[in-house]
Amino acid sequence: MQCPSCNTELPKKAKVCPKCGTAIGKPKGNLRVMAIIGFVVMLVASLLPMVQSGEKIKLGLYPKAYAFGYMNISMPVMWYLFIACIVVAIILVVARKEILSIIPVAVSVVITIVSFLAFDFNSVEGKVMGGGLKFVPHSLTDLLSNGYNGNSYHIGCGLIVLAIGVVIAIAGCFIDVMKPFKKDLHVDTKYLSNSLNQSLSNKIYYYRGFYLMFLPVFVMIMLFNYWPMLGCRYAFTSYIIGNPYYMGLYHFVTMFTNDVYFWQAFRNTLILSIIKLFLNTGAAVIISLLLNEITNMIFKKTVQTIIYLPHFMSWVVVASVFKMMLAPYDIAPVNSILMNMGLIDTPIDFMNSAQYWRGTFYVMNVWKDTGWGTILFLATLSGISPDLYEAAQIDGANRFKRLIYITLPALANTIITVFILNLAKVMNLFESVFVLQSPITYTKSQVLQTYVYVKTFGGGNSDYGYTTAVGLFKSFVGMILVLGCNWASKKVRGRGIV
Repeated sequence: MQCPSCNTELPKKAKVCPKCGTAIGKPKGNLRVMAIIGFVVMLVASLLPMVQSGEKIKLGLYPKAYAFGYMNISMPVMWYLFIACIVVAIILVVARKEILSIIPVAVSVVITIVSFLAFDFNSVEGKVMGGGLKFVPHSLTDLLSNGYNGNSYHIGCGLIVLAIGVVIAIAGCFIDVMKPFKKDLHVDTKYLSNSLNQSLSNKIYYYRGFYLMFLPVFVMIMLFNYWPMLGCRYAFTSYIIGNPYYMGLYHFVTMFTNDVYFWQAFRNTLILSIIKLFLNTGAAVIISLLLNEITNMIFKKTVQTIIYLPHFMSWVVVASVFKMMLAPYDIAPVNSILMNMGLIDTPIDFMNSAQYWRGTFYVMNVWKDTGWGTILFLATLSGISPDLYEAAQIDGANRFKRLIYITLPALANTIITVFILNLAKVMNLFESVFVLQSPITYTKSQVLQTYVYVKTFGGGNSDYGYTTAVGLFKSFVGMILVLGCNWASKKVRGRGIV
């Protein structure tokens, strides 16, 4: 074992490098995870309604003055100040100044109370002359007391979530929930001057050259990766170009209670992705085992090349090839073969039939991606010691028993790892479906990403706010899958995927 700082050879169970003092293992004072979670909850709360109408949601009907929150405050600077306080609190926690982070949390609570009591919140009540939106100011305290336009109002979930976030954040500044999982070095801190006792500012100054080199990359990441994520706020608005207005959780309520097409797309996404994952993984394992049994290297390499090639073809080309092969004519290859074998009497329209569409989709995915999926499995198979096979053969094990008792157990860890890594991507299904589907097959082929595309660009009445809400929900489910797969990956192979 070597020291990560000076490369000095260390004893196996060393806690500290005797030469440079670098700690070997996890330091005791790790980041306060609970506090970070609380700050994130507070940020989410700023998007939720503080006061909400008791008006019943109706599909396609936008209620007036439905919800009021930070996003439609008459003084938007208050919202920006609130967000700035949370960002400062997070930075202080990262800099290990947890106690000081309580100050911006308290300031954010004061900003919320002042905003709630002292400022008006705007609702959109039609349009004015010239086509602009007509904004009507409302006092939240007046709405709670007297209602508006015949509707009663109640405290929204935003204030409740905000209170929960504040409690979690403050508790997280004093409670390290990760402490039971950390390794105590049992070493006097005076020997750790090069690692734990060094302040963040000193570390940044010491490595200033590296930070300077990283700065352009950081700016690009912030501009092109994180800045667009701010668009998720439009999921809480009725999006009008240049002037979106706040509607609270209206889109999410509509999505979960009234939109049967959303649930159809969500169900299709899970069915298509999970079955495709099982079929592709299983086919890749079988092909890998068959290729591993080939002794003629020229023939083996030729077969590998042939099955790899479809992976490099675009889905547009693949769809065109299969549409020609599966065309609903008696002269098309597949229908011609089936009719000559007496299996069917008339040609089948595989691409435009809801009955056959999913089967066609699975076949195309297996044909395109199986070859590429065999790379990892073949690499694992090539690493199995030949001595194991020779010993088993001497003991009288035939080829099938060698496969069962040697090959598959050696391959099991790789199979599980590949399955876990691919499971995290089950929600990212678009191109392979989009190039194949048609309105006739929507009941079986519409997935969340194609549903968002059609809802946004497929008609004259595009609802960008609603489709942003659907996309945000898809991202949330994808995040849960990624975190779950990351946890499973740590259990299986000792390290995560993120």
